[in-house]
Amino acid sequence: MYKIIFLLVGVISLISCNNQQSLQEYLVEKENSTEFITASVPTSLLFQNLDSLSSKEKSSLQKIEKINLLALTKKKGGEILEKERKAIRQILANSNYESLINFNGGAREARFVFSGTESKIDELIFFGFDEEMGLIVLRMRGSSVDVNDIYQISQSAQQMDMSTISEGFGDLMGEFN
Repeated sequence: MYKIIFLLVGVISLISCNNQQSLQEYLVEKENSTEFITASVPTSLLFQNLDSLSSKEKSSLQKIEKINLLALTKKKGGEILEKERKAIRQILANSNYESLINFNGGAREARFVFSGTESKIDELIFFGFDEEMGLIVLRMRGSSVDVNDIYQISQSAQQMDMSTISEGFGDLMGEFN
């Protein structure tokens, strides 16, 4: 009897284990790597100039709490670029992520995916790859974000003064040149 119970517990343990790495684990793992550029961007840095936006756009932007950036340039990580691209693709292929937009044009690739539901998006992820430049992952987390907020954010991005972003990043953006 004990052997059967022990066997069942062992089988259940093996089935419940998920060896697939999460995006959060991947970002943390790469955080201290010299090849990668990483940053956690406070939304207060990005959203300083909300005066020209509508109240709906302001409300949607203010729901974003944190943005994580991870980048690997061809200049700094050319030999591992394809390996990292495959790792990120595998993570984003996880059934926890729902696809919004996919673009694949040979030497370039872009994806927008989200986790959660359409009425409560937990995180929105952008993954971009260019064979000549490298790759970038942006992970936005927020509270009570829904698809309408994503639409409002995309509309407001056209009106934002992006100079505040580059001032806040300082030399970080210079790494892409």
